[in-house]
Amino acid sequence: MADKPRITSAVLVEHEGKFLLAERNKKNYHGYWIIPGGGVKFGETIQEAAIREIKEETNLDVELIKQIGFKEIVNVPANYHSIIFFHLAKPKHLDIEAKEDVSKAKFLSIEEIKQIKSQEKLAESAEWALKELGVWDG
Repeated sequence: MADKPRITSAVLVEHEGKFLLAERNKKNYHGYWIIPGGGVKFGETIQEAAIREIKEETNLDVELIKQIGFKEIVNVPANYHSIIFFHLAKPKHLDIEAKEDVSKAKFLSIEEIKQIKSQEKLAESAEWALKELGVWDG
């Protein structure tokens, strides 16, 4: 059983009006499309974790633009409690390679993301971040 919440950092990368999402291949939320990210290590800032995690999971080097906000997700039965800090970023290159905790990663339009939601394969936190950013209507 986890004894404390986990601090995580996620990066919503935007390029030409599309947003990078990744299909998760870990047990929790397997097969769902998420905003890539992961845990903040001791001694690492939330921003440093964001840059490291997006590189580890998608091979992208990014420039952080701003913090979108944070969301707390508590699921005690699944032994999951995270506080996720979401950032908006621009890619420094487009050489995407899904690695680590994701099986696919690609840039998607809002309409494509809504299609994923209609299939019930979109993480709630991804929709939340897009709404916070003001690019999701509905």
